[in-house]
Amino acid sequence: MGQYIDFAVRYNPDVDSPRDLTKRILYSLIVKRTKYNKPTIIFISADSGEGKSWTGLAIEEILLEIQNLKLKDYLDVINIYTPLEYPTKINNILFNKDLKKVNIICIHESRELIRSKDWYKFITQAISDVNAMSRSVKRICFIIISQFVRDITLDVRYTLNYYMTVYRPLGQKARVKMFRLWKDDSSLERPILRKRFIRGYLIDEKNHYRLYIPQYLEITKPVKEITDYFDNKDTEAKAKIIRMKLEKVLQQMKIELEVINRKVDAIAQFYSDHPENLHLIGKHIRNKFMVKPEVKVMHDLTDQEVIELQEQLTEKLREKKITQVPEIENKND
Repeated sequence: MGQYIDFAVRYNPDVDSPRDLTKRILYSLIVKRTKYNKPTIIFISADSGEGKSWTGLAIEEILLEIQNLKLKDYLDVINIYTPLEYPTKINNILFNKDLKKVNIICIHESRELIRSKDWYKFITQAISDVNAMSRSVKRICFIIISQFVRDITLDVRYTLNYYMTVYRPLGQKARVKMFRLWKDDSSLERPILRKRFIRGYLIDEKNHYRLYIPQYLEITKPVKEITDYFDNKDTEAKAKIIRMKLEKVLQQMKIELEVINRKVDAIAQFYSDHPENLHLIGKHIRNKFMVKPEVKVMHDLTDQEVIELQEQLTEKLREKKITQVPEIENKND
């Protein structure tokens, strides 16, 4: 049985650069699929700092260049920096007539901004949306950038066409290992998702075919103008989410502090209004009202709340010119 071939491209090493080869392979693997009304879903995975975001940009640049479009003109259109942008941008890509030729959208990792299970649900739903819309509205190359392929369910993983891992040797260009995913259904009860390196034919100037299985594709980083713009927009979008999260935390802290303050305020007000009960909770020492240790347990107070209660009582009693705990009459007299 012959091997399944993913691509067949012309290549002359004496004339063509490695980028030319990468460009032709990606054209054959991705752009051709859209021409045959097939969506393409790519998952890019890498450890932090290996260059997976820039790799995503480089792939976008190549795919747009093939279709006579420029990445700088569509950078904000096709890149989703945070999940909040997704509904607007996906609708824009699918239905805006001015973007008829634009058929790429890329979701950049945001797992550090939202809870893991929410990121997991978001990615799963986004892939499902694109699969559904691509069949009826527009064929799209959908790129997901995240640290782990486990960020999507096994069922949705079955819909991935390509899986990429990125690594960047020190001082060198990023290298992308590109795998074709396929479902091994030898066992219908337990189908297994498998991967293999992409493979195809290189055709020379004499029309000779040579089997080629690239161990990696060398990806050139986009120009500084593009990477700087992307980094600024990515940071700006993520900072907005971080600020929102921080504001939410601060608001919750404020509410909790207000509850605490109201609790201490109420206790201090009660005892200052009923000085006959002051002997139950403490006494004046050097012009300051000090509460008994058992008050902390009695009123379920923290150490800080005890200090606040003492300060409030001292102030309120001073205003009422109560500088000593009133003596209690002996009922036996």
